[in-house]
Amino acid sequence: MTDFKAIKGFTVQSIATDPVPSAAGSWASGGNLNTTRAGIRGAGTQTAGLAFGGETATATTADTEEYNGTAWSEQNNLNTARTLGGTAQNAVQTAALAFGGSIPPDTADTEEYNGTSWSEQNNLNVTGAGQGGAGIQTAALSFGNTAGGKNQTEEYDGTSWTAQNTLNTARAYVAGCGLQTAALAFGGDVPGPTASTEEYNGTSWTAGGNLNTARSTLAGAGIQTNALAFGGYTGTAYSANTENYNGTSWTEVNDLAAGRNGLAGGGTASLAFAAGGDTGSRTNVTEEWTDFSGDTTQTFLNEGQVYYNTATDLIKLSKKVFGTGAWAAGGDLTTARQRLAGAGTQTAGLAFGGTNAAGLSAATEEYNGSSWTDGGDLNLARRSLAGAGTQTAALGFGGYTPPQNYKNESEEYDGTSWTEGDNLNTARGYLAGLGIQTAALAVGGAKAPSFTRSNDVEQYNGTSWSEIAEINTARLSIGGAGTTTAGLGFGGYTATSATSNTSEEWNGTAWAEGNNLNTGRSYMAGFGLQTSALAAGGGPSVTANTESYNGTSWTELNNLATARAKVAGNGTGTAGLLYGGNSPGTANFDNTEEWTVPESISNVSVDVD
Repeated sequence: MTDFKAIKGFTVQSIATDPVPSAAGSWASGGNLNTTRAGIRGAGTQTAGLAFGGETATATTADTEEYNGTAWSEQNNLNTARTLGGTAQNAVQTAALAFGGSIPPDTADTEEYNGTSWSEQNNLNVTGAGQGGAGIQTAALSFGNTAGGKNQTEEYDGTSWTAQNTLNTARAYVAGCGLQTAALAFGGDVPGPTASTEEYNGTSWTAGGNLNTARSTLAGAGIQTNALAFGGYTGTAYSANTENYNGTSWTEVNDLAAGRNGLAGGGTASLAFAAGGDTGSRTNVTEEWTDFSGDTTQTFLNEGQVYYNTATDLIKLSKKVFGTGAWAAGGDLTTARQRLAGAGTQTAGLAFGGTNAAGLSAATEEYNGSSWTDGGDLNLARRSLAGAGTQTAALGFGGYTPPQNYKNESEEYDGTSWTEGDNLNTARGYLAGLGIQTAALAVGGAKAPSFTRSNDVEQYNGTSWSEIAEINTARLSIGGAGTTTAGLGFGGYTATSATSNTSEEWNGTAWAEGNNLNTGRSYMAGFGLQTSALAAGGGPSVTANTESYNGTSWTELNNLATARAKVAGNGTGTAGLLYGGNSPGTANFDNTEEWTVPESISNVSVDVD
């Protein structure tokens, strides 16, 4: 047995159970739905959940599944397939309610679930879709609608629906939770996403505190005085935002792993589930929310905590762990284009240069985490250039202007405009850039004459470029990530026009061969650090493939929603941004995808041998 005194610098606490997630609450991965779909509805609890209806990539579905806290199992279908209908949000797995929605066309159909099968009941008085719901199977509430005035409220007594006082803010695609006599309605489409929240007392609606993020087609769980709102659509992006309501106001808490709308939700504000939805494409992902607020019997996770579990006889460490990551839709570029460059972060990105429908572009756009806006133009319009730095301190260098004009110009961006900087020593395009404005690398590319592959590497110190040690394999359309002392170059076209999967690591002095990409590619987006890099998209066979580098090897991860090459990206290996590009036979893309890797604190055993 290890002597605890040997673990110097730590106090080792003895506890009978592992620490639990912090009182702030967090989402963790659950079992995936069997049917991938959006516009889905849910009810029940985290360990006895129900998901039904929605639409797959090809059709509206009647599919029903039950969740046991680990996995989903297929059950008897709804009698009427539907999407974006309503549900009694606080119903249980064995006594649930489905009403309204779109078949299409819209329906007023109502069905009850008894834990085995669905049975037809009396219809809603108003036909439509996008209803919010609250209550239980025998005392339910429907509110909001795509039809009529969009403010309809109806109560269900287990047999029939009766019209009640209407919502103050007419809306559809609204979320709800609570009971028939103490319900909550929040979000929805007015038109346009709303943050409005209303409380129902069994007779009438009154205004509550607004959501922090306006959105529609979101999900909810809980009761009127302790509710959870999650997911939805902001009008420009799929939302991962999660908020908690205390009966007066909403507070931002930890986000879903990936933004999505049209998802199913159920449970309480402490123990909830989110299933399915639309992330840019239909998903079957389930996440579980756990919040131990107010539970004084628990020991909460604290990163770096070392303890002895007396029940399992193990020494353990609470440490940060990361999920596998996923792409979600972001705001569209103002100008669709390919062969552009980028810099910055996921919430403060910069896109510049490239080729649009009219030809070479000097346009610069800034991203704020939701949408792109125009910034100051480059002085020199060009494509196939490289970028480095941040949104307010960026560097654009090299590039190409047909026919056969390789560029050595560098420009610096201050958040408003570009100014001329020192030129590269070797003019070239199709190169990789990494680092920051005052400490950047220009790696590889193509140079004269006629697309000669380059192994040139130059370093920028904020004033001038100097030549340093070359990469081992000359290539163009190379990807890059990292810093001037810990860099990474990967992929590209070699001198034989072969697509390369080669990776090389830079230690500030020399390049050394690293483990290869699983998929050779060029014209990809590359960003992050040497120990946490991302390669996504690329050609020549245009791909949606995404790979992550951990400092040792590359691992295949979740694909882009849109396969593309000649694309740009920026950010980190856990929070990145990809935009633009094209695919043969298509117009240039303007869509943006955001890469997010969920992180959490977890308990792991310590090897004390």
